[in-house]
Amino acid sequence: MSTGPRVAVIGTGAFGVRHVAAYRSLGVRVDALVDPDAATRDRVAARYGVPHTVDTVADLLATAPPDAASVCVPGPAHRPVALALLAAGIPVLVEKPLAATVADATAIVAAAEQHGVLCVPGHILRHSPAHRALYDAVRAGQLGQVLAVSSRRDRPRTLTRLFPDEHPALLTAVHDIDLALWYAGSPVVEVRAAARTRPGSVNPVLVWAELRHANGVVSSIRNSYLLPDDTPNHTSDLVEVYGTDGVGHVDLGHPTVLVQAGRTEAPDWLLSPADGGGALAAELRHFLRLVDGTESSPVVPLADGLHVVRVAAAMADSATADGAVRRLT
Repeated sequence: MSTGPRVAVIGTGAFGVRHVAAYRSLGVRVDALVDPDAATRDRVAARYGVPHTVDTVADLLATAPPDAASVCVPGPAHRPVALALLAAGIPVLVEKPLAATVADATAIVAAAEQHGVLCVPGHILRHSPAHRALYDAVRAGQLGQVLAVSSRRDRPRTLTRLFPDEHPALLTAVHDIDLALWYAGSPVVEVRAAARTRPGSVNPVLVWAELRHANGVVSSIRNSYLLPDDTPNHTSDLVEVYGTDGVGHVDLGHPTVLVQAGRTEAPDWLLSPADGGGALAAELRHFLRLVDGTESSPVVPLADGLHVVRVAAAMADSATADGAVRRLT
């Protein structure tokens, strides 16, 4: 039986489908899907029993306005979608990054404040049990004073073809920027980055950045799109926190399930498993509790979502300028 608010999912790509599955795992009704691709949205609706499908957010608001919505469209479309929903008074969870540009992210924050409507940035790793356990250890003082945060995120070469117009800083490194912000407990004030390409690639396939936080913590971030095409997409991630009294890390380099046959497969059992659950379900549960007032303090404040976009944009700009320092105010 469905409980809770009627939810709409905007965008029925791979991650939109995972939102639908995660909501269903929580027993929450997904009432509508929005996507201009009728064949795709109808197929997803049939699979998950979603009663309404429409082309646009305007159609959604005119025919079946929801109580809450997940925004799972590509980053460049976040601004118009989020602004339309917020103006209609619909609470939204906006998948990472909050937007593809600082201007767009700033506009979303301004709209949420203007209309007084909940807007939650979808940074899933703050809801991962392993990453949360490390955060709790840091905040409890087990590592002493935090000195540095280091992260590595390697992905297959297919990402350069699937997302030819998106810079790695704003596509995958936003996860690591958010973790650095979270673990350091302080905003970033300075960014220096380098990037490298490979033959046939327009955007960088390797981005390496050093961040300096307001409290003196330094963070190192490396993202690459250099693994073979058939490499599982989430099995080479590492984050480390260095403190005066110890070191803590979360290492996803060893998948829970690994099948090596015709191709290597490692199902995602931690973040967003295909049938629902995982950290994504925890994130959506938290979002809905913010919507109904059961919880009042967001795990990812809207200001953090905007700050992550600002840092990512500074990373891309610094790398383009051959490592020139970019300062954030």
